[in-house]
Amino acid sequence: MKTCLVVIVFFVCGAPGLIAQNNAELKELEAEDQAVRLEDKKVTRDDNDRIKLVLALLAKGAAQTPEDKYNAAMVLQHTPATSCEGRLVSTSADNYLLAHYLATEAFEGGLERARGLVAQTIDRYLSFTEGRQKYGTNQFVNQKTGKVELTPIDRSVPDSERAKYGIAPLAEILKHWPEQKIENKSPQKKPDK
Repeated sequence: MKTCLVVIVFFVCGAPGLIAQNNAELKELEAEDQAVRLEDKKVTRDDNDRIKLVLALLAKGAAQTPEDKYNAAMVLQHTPATSCEGRLVSTSADNYLLAHYLATEAFEGGLERARGLVAQTIDRYLSFTEGRQKYGTNQFVNQKTGKVELTPIDRSVPDSERAKYGIAPLAEILKHWPEQKIENKSPQKKPDK
């Protein structure tokens, strides 16, 4: 009986050294990422520097806790975009997908504040790879008009799914920002001669 109690205490309380601690480097990189968004001029590293460091830490298995995964996802979701032929193009859209998986693991691991990040990261990935989004969390500056617009939104996603991630109903989202018009990319038919 005494052995059984020791085993239970071991699993409930954890053995010293077996409980994963939050990674201080990932926390620092996430704090820098957020400071830059608040225009803190003291931060010397840029997004690309932070992304390279996060990817190196992930390769070493540094993201063990939901907090670590959230911190890594926050940095990766800010992978830069550049303008190309009048539209924004990500420098590495796969980083958004990796951020989505990390945010999902953080949320499923019990980190409630990762909830909205799950939707934001998949929307960012889809916006840059397929030109549409599921939830309506991504808006961009239209490179032609200079106005903020939403990437086209998948109408098959119900508001109940948006609510799961703390996202407002679609009608509410569309009150705040106009949606980009879907460009017809089909080739024009040549007139008969």
